[in-house]
Amino acid sequence: MPRVRAATATLAHCRFLAILMFGAYALINALLFALAPLTTGWPTWAVTALAVPPMVLGMVHLVIPLARRSGR
Repeated sequence: MPRVRAATATLAHCRFLAILMFGAYALINALLFALAPLTTGWPTWAVTALAVPPMVLGMVHLVIPLARRSGR
C-alpha cells in the first residue's frame, strides 16, 4: 500500500507543478503582451520591474489556488 500512496502523491505533485508552470507561463505572457504598447523602447529591467508586482499577485491569488484546487 505505501507504494501506491507514494505513486499517487508523485503524480499529484507532478500535476500540480505542470499546472503551475502553464499558469505562470500564460500569466507572464499575458502581462508582457498587455504592457508592450506602454513600454515600447524601455530597457528590459524596467519592463520586468513593471511586470513583477502583477505577476506575483496573479500567482498568489489566481494560479496557485487554481492549481491546488485542481490537484485534489
